[in-house]
Amino acid sequence: MKKHSTILLTLILLCFASFVSAQIKLKTLADFVQPSGDWFHAKEVMLNVADSTQFKTVVGEGCIVNGLTGKTDNLISKESFGDIEFYVEFMVPKGSNSGIYFQSRYEIQVLDSWGVKDPQFLDCGGIYQRWDKTKPKNVRGYEGIAPRVNASKKPGVWQSYNVIFRAPRFDAEGKKIKNALFERVILNGVVIHENKEVTGATREGTEGAEEALAPLKFQGDHGSVAYRNMRIRKLDNIRESKPNTWVDLFENTEAGPNYDFVVEGNATPEDGDKMFEYDGKTLKTMYKWETDSSTYAVAVTKKVYSSYDLKFDFKWGDRRFKPRLNLIKDAGILFHSQSGCYAWPPSLEYQIQQGDFGDLWCLKGCHSDVLKDETIIKHKQKTYSRAKKWVDKEQDEWNKVLIEVRGDKAKYYLNGVLVNEIVNATYGGLTLSSGFICLQAEFSEAIYSDIKIREIVE
Repeated sequence: MKKHSTILLTLILLCFASFVSAQIKLKTLADFVQPSGDWFHAKEVMLNVADSTQFKTVVGEGCIVNGLTGKTDNLISKESFGDIEFYVEFMVPKGSNSGIYFQSRYEIQVLDSWGVKDPQFLDCGGIYQRWDKTKPKNVRGYEGIAPRVNASKKPGVWQSYNVIFRAPRFDAEGKKIKNALFERVILNGVVIHENKEVTGATREGTEGAEEALAPLKFQGDHGSVAYRNMRIRKLDNIRESKPNTWVDLFENTEAGPNYDFVVEGNATPEDGDKMFEYDGKTLKTMYKWETDSSTYAVAVTKKVYSSYDLKFDFKWGDRRFKPRLNLIKDAGILFHSQSGCYAWPPSLEYQIQQGDFGDLWCLKGCHSDVLKDETIIKHKQKTYSRAKKWVDKEQDEWNKVLIEVRGDKAKYYLNGVLVNEIVNATYGGLTLSSGFICLQAEFSEAIYSDIKIREIVE
């Protein structure tokens, strides 16, 4: 019986390995409960020049707007969610107000807070207060959490949230044993919350018992708002930590894969499975791609990592694709990635490129200094910045890659030799000490083999 169970589990995991869903995209009103009041689609949204408290829109697809007056029903997703990473872009006109309710209960505020010097829970980025109408009026509100700083942009400009949300936990009898948690909230590239618990529904959240799964809700009756590029990654199937033990980075759980294939742009999950092949040991990129041009993609963990060793063997394939058809082959490890919802996230990179194995790249607001010969070399902070490897140890055919990450520090090894070292990593105004891990597919066939991670607990 044990042998048959093992065979069955192996077959299940191979099935998961052959098709891995990417992020969920809420693109149109068809993804939400109907009827949806006065919400409508728009191709473009901008401030009305004659009245900056109102929008001017162009008919088409791409954005969702809550009517002409900003006074309509709430928008509720058809699908229910537990632990998720959620990315969304939003726009408000002058003085307007909305909110995003995770599990329809826990609100992150959307508000025109441009110029506010001392933001409160009711400002943009705030975790809205809870409410008890049975108490005296002056004490009905409680437990609101202000954003760490005001990261709001001016009205009429697209802004973005990237949120990691953890649903409340319940025991076998249904008793809550752990509160809902906003693990990280990033507003416009600035970290405004980390590890903030919510003990129950915030004001105007769905009343009644909390749940493990519930839909997203977008407030529609407090003022004009537009949303676009809504992307969700379910953060379930996360492998349990096995401290100080080498395990497969993409080791599956019995419930399914603990990673996603995320492709840039409007690609489908099927496109992700053409970009990647994973058989439980080897990750191949682009071998099944059928055209001469492509976009780029990542195989990204669902688990957030902080201190660890990551190693694998790497080898180039033969083919390259437009727009790098006549350029050197390119790939890389993105670590401490602050988003897994898109394929080019804020992160630190161990560059894997012909002739440039071991270069450091700081991407989209992530930053670090370099440590060489016990001397810290200050690294200029830019949207994209690079620190060259110290020595060339790249080999033909297979190369052994090792990266040792310890919070805000990392050492880059290639074929047993230290080729780069970073310290003082930061992002969004805070120390950068954790994030997702991504392996890139970037217009070239490549093979990552024996991908192992060892989480370090000292």
